[in-house]
Amino acid sequence: HVPQQSKTFGVLVQGWLYFRRPTRRTPSERAAMPQICEKGGHGLIFPLGRDDESTWPKGLRIILYLFGLCYTFAGVAIIADVFMAAIEKVTSRKLRLWDKERQRFYTFELWNATVANLTLMALGSSAPEIMLNVIDIFAKEFFLEGLGPGTIVGSAAFNLLMIIAVCIVSIPSGQVRFIKELPVYIVTASCSIFAYLWLLFILVGTSPNVVEVWEGVLTFLFFPMIVLVAWVADKGYLGGSKKADDSRRPYEDMSPEHIAEMEANIRRNHGEHLTNEQVARVLSAMDEKPNSRAAYRIGATHAMFGGKRLKVAARQSFSKKFSFIGRGKVAPLVVQPEEENDAPPVCYFSFSARKYAIFENAGTMVLPVIRGGDCSMPAKVYFETKDGTAKSGEDFKANEGWVEFAAGQLEATIEVEIIDDDAYEDNEDFFVTLSKPQVSGPGDEKLRASLGEIGEAQVMIIDDDDAGMLCFESDHIKLNPPQTKDQAHFIMVRRMGGGSGDITVHYAFEGDTAVKGRDFEGADGELAMANGEMEGCIKVTLKAVARYATIDHFRIVLSEPTGGATLDDTKDGGAEKNILTVMIESDSGHKDRLDRLKSTVQVKLSKSAVGHRNYAQQFKDAIFVNGGDDDEDYEPPTKRDYIVHIVTCPWKFLFAIVPPTDYCGGWVCFFSALLMIGFVTMLISDLASLLGCVLCLPDDITAITFVALGTSLPDTFASKNAAEQDPYADASVGNVTGSNCVNVFLGLGLPWMIASIRWQISGKTAAWEQKYAVAEGLDWLGVGADRKIGFVVMAGSLGFSVAVFSCCAVLSLMLLAVRRSACGGELGGSAGSKWLSAGFLTFLWFLYIALSAGQSISEKGISCPS
Repeated sequence: HVPQQSKTFGVLVQGWLYFRRPTRRTPSERAAMPQICEKGGHGLIFPLGRDDESTWPKGLRIILYLFGLCYTFAGVAIIADVFMAAIEKVTSRKLRLWDKERQRFYTFELWNATVANLTLMALGSSAPEIMLNVIDIFAKEFFLEGLGPGTIVGSAAFNLLMIIAVCIVSIPSGQVRFIKELPVYIVTASCSIFAYLWLLFILVGTSPNVVEVWEGVLTFLFFPMIVLVAWVADKGYLGGSKKADDSRRPYEDMSPEHIAEMEANIRRNHGEHLTNEQVARVLSAMDEKPNSRAAYRIGATHAMFGGKRLKVAARQSFSKKFSFIGRGKVAPLVVQPEEENDAPPVCYFSFSARKYAIFENAGTMVLPVIRGGDCSMPAKVYFETKDGTAKSGEDFKANEGWVEFAAGQLEATIEVEIIDDDAYEDNEDFFVTLSKPQVSGPGDEKLRASLGEIGEAQVMIIDDDDAGMLCFESDHIKLNPPQTKDQAHFIMVRRMGGGSGDITVHYAFEGDTAVKGRDFEGADGELAMANGEMEGCIKVTLKAVARYATIDHFRIVLSEPTGGATLDDTKDGGAEKNILTVMIESDSGHKDRLDRLKSTVQVKLSKSAVGHRNYAQQFKDAIFVNGGDDDEDYEPPTKRDYIVHIVTCPWKFLFAIVPPTDYCGGWVCFFSALLMIGFVTMLISDLASLLGCVLCLPDDITAITFVALGTSLPDTFASKNAAEQDPYADASVGNVTGSNCVNVFLGLGLPWMIASIRWQISGKTAAWEQKYAVAEGLDWLGVGADRKIGFVVMAGSLGFSVAVFSCCAVLSLMLLAVRRSACGGELGGSAGSKWLSAGFLTFLWFLYIALSAGQSISEKGISCPS
């Protein structure tokens, strides 16, 4: 049990052990201590049956311990969800500050998303593993025993290999998900490998089998260091600058002069009346520099993924001879020729460019067809239109026929009528193909003719129907509601720069100092505007609340516009969200009736009342299946729902005592849930040790299998859902690598730092000498009585397990890099590539388990209870 002088975090564990085992053991007694499942053995809480339990049938004990372990896994998953809710509340806090550059108030998120993911979010997803290590250190008198380190490594292996395998196959065949924030991923992936190589370094390198104070401190300090480096990468300071996902500024990396030149060319070709939004659409459809070597280089790079590799010389020759700007309101985009024929025909036909763009309201598309070779004779070529994303009859009128060239004629044109409508659409394309080239020689002799460099042209129809830009009239509004009755207010949303098509925008209410239900009422929903409507309104009801000298505020957030509409990026919230801060001021006639202090106290009491109401709701949710929700929008509970709820109801009722997130910005819930996780983790530690003991398995094998699997299952389903629902792979893949390195630096760094400092301060004890005075592998500390003190972490099977996992981790990350290049994304792809990749990762996981277990058995043997 824990010595009485050890305090701080281990005070609860010490108290429990003090009353449960009041007598200290001598070193000899400790050396002869029976296993946890034997007579006289004990853990932190279990076995509850004390010595009588050791006489039960082995099969019965295996079933009971396995069921209990699974049940505690369910419990830790439930309380971890509560913990994550508190973290979400803490990290979602916003501040409204004055922006000097923009000369207006702006709403800032207090927590950077990357920092939140690597700190509190990582702690939330890995809390059981981390708490298991911390508790084990205190409970085992600062000796490294039990399940802790093995659980960290085993969970990392399961996360990186099995969870990513699940995420890969969960994407529908043909779809891919790629990592968007690649710099942050590179940092976390590299650090996840470094973390385990660092473990090997300190265990077998600098101080074999001992963690010195500087090693423990540095291991822990790597945690804030990795957070800082990831934040720097997220800000774009390590290259690959973070770009806003804003289609209206697709070329923000260009110089201002280059942008001005391209804008002038577009307006010259398409008209001076174009709006900035329409110019941006042309830019997004065009290559960056259509007539430069850079454009061709980009085209060649794209061709490597499915097209022919082009020869630069042939491409230059073709462009000098045939490239020119299309007529009317047509802009050629990229010239992508094929290789020149070795024996050119008498005559050949080709389009001047492979891609063209035209506005929907241009009326007629004019495509130039050029003839090369011997042009002294009449010739003709057949053309026809083909649907792409643009459909004939809806977006353009189908056309086909012969393009005829007279003797000496070098150019002819094809016309295709474009259908204009008032509905906003994404840019669409169709194709015009050439075929059946013919040349009439002297005496109507039919000579050989062929198609030239480009026999098919792609036409991009750029929509001219601007759906408009949505915003509030201002970034903030002040309202003075009466104090005797509720009052409805209508918040106006403006639609600027266009009004074509039906659009919607999602709006949501976010409480701050003003609390929803107490200060205001408003239901989240969608604001719809029909074609031509330029304004809409959102209803909010301000409650009759007595105010004196206080100003409460809440926010209304616009997001997810549809129908082609966008959000004004000059307003608070930027291009992804528009935020209106609503300030509720007190009536001036009542401001002086009571002291400001009394008013502030009243506000705090009202907020507590809201928390109390949520407290009651928690117990209702714990008692009734699906929380007693009988909303018609939800399907009724199934038999499975009832069974699972009945089985886990005790856990839910126990965890309902955790305060809701309404108190102190979620911090009370945070620390309360953390204590609950610590309690359930103690149960998991004992039950896993008992199960491993009766199965004759060493603790490290139990840790990398049963415990690692059970604590990682919630993350498996969460990552699977994230992979299926998110458009990118950051939430599923990036979080795994970030969590793995945090587990080492925080989950091992913190307890190892505490233990190494403790042994350095306390000096030798009888228990330490009994355990390590003649232990092998510590000769560098001295021999016998001269052996120096230290926090002993025998590398042995742990070091071997770390080495095997490090190799598997490198292979898995290499696989993801190959998939990103070959499949276009880390997740998904064709059915064959998905299952092949998942099978390889699964094989690596089983290989890791087999090698680690084999090493542990060969080193420690199989010790069954007597």
